[in-house]
Amino acid sequence: MNTIGTKIAELRKHSNISLQGLANQVEVSKAAIQQYENGSSIPSNHILKRIAAALGVDFWEFFRIPQFNISIESVKFRDGSKLNSAVEEENEVKKTVLSIVKNYLELESILEAKIKFENPIEGFKVKNNNDVEKAVKKVRRKWKLGNAPIDSLTELLEDKGIKIINLNRNTVSGGLSGLVGDIPLIVINNSDAHKRETTRKRFTIAHELGHLLMKFNINNLTDDLEEIFCNRFAAAFLLVDEVAFEKIGKNRTSISLGELKDLKETYGISIKAIIFRLSSLKLINDDIKDDIINSYELMYSGNENFGTYTKSYEVPARFEKLIRTALTENRIEKNKASELSGIPIDKLKELTIKNFDLI
Repeated sequence: MNTIGTKIAELRKHSNISLQGLANQVEVSKAAIQQYENGSSIPSNHILKRIAAALGVDFWEFFRIPQFNISIESVKFRDGSKLNSAVEEENEVKKTVLSIVKNYLELESILEAKIKFENPIEGFKVKNNNDVEKAVKKVRRKWKLGNAPIDSLTELLEDKGIKIINLNRNTVSGGLSGLVGDIPLIVINNSDAHKRETTRKRFTIAHELGHLLMKFNINNLTDDLEEIFCNRFAAAFLLVDEVAFEKIGKNRTSISLGELKDLKETYGISIKAIIFRLSSLKLINDDIKDDIINSYELMYSGNENFGTYTKSYEVPARFEKLIRTALTENRIEKNKASELSGIPIDKLKELTIKNFDLI
């Protein structure tokens, strides 16, 4: 990968200038130039402009990167992905995803901010529901999450190197997951259901994470069984079994909707998903489950308030943050930022002050 350091070294050698010679012109130490070139230190923009002048190149030369050699064929969704049957829809989704990921990679390269994804349960094979629970615990332990609520799934997964992409798709499919080359991604359908209820979006994201992470040791695994396992993964990832045991307790003869509302608002999992989670853990029997669901649906139809998850709206934010950093650090010009982000140039100023309280 071409970095600022490697470009300094390439341009210096091409200009037949020694390390000491460049250091003298820039008025820094030889050791500083060596650190820039080997990547152990990054020059400030002020120093970089002096390096550019000494080498006789444009400042922006250090941020020009080669085109990424990926194509629409590199976009692979998992088997069983809920794409519409029409080839046109699949190709359109793939083209859109590819364009977004290419811009993402270019921006990461400019800022030297690429995150290498590592599957925390690589090598672990799932055979049954117990293995799904074990997989969740391994992921949470590796990612140092403990049993705590995950306030923002999108922020967590983006920080782990998974690209989260929102798309408007005319389909009932909530989400997709797959790879662009070796880069994992989750595509979220920006549907009305997800807009109405953030907990639905969170469950979809966690479900697709299950598809990305879990490998199965089952002969003739069906799509339906994989969906069941990934639903289990999503519910367990959002509400760990120990938490359910602690908050609900065993041998319950009844559960109040108030208790479920508290869990929803704390852990970001829907009322129905909590009910099925408690049932799968055998904390409630089928009769109690059916009674609670019936009560919930009856009250829900009357527009009763069953809590709202407000800790996050699960909107991908890392790309915009990188754009903001690149502009603030003068790593890209406004026209390039607009090209990569799709944000009109006259709106970029709003982006650079976003999330700051102005006094």
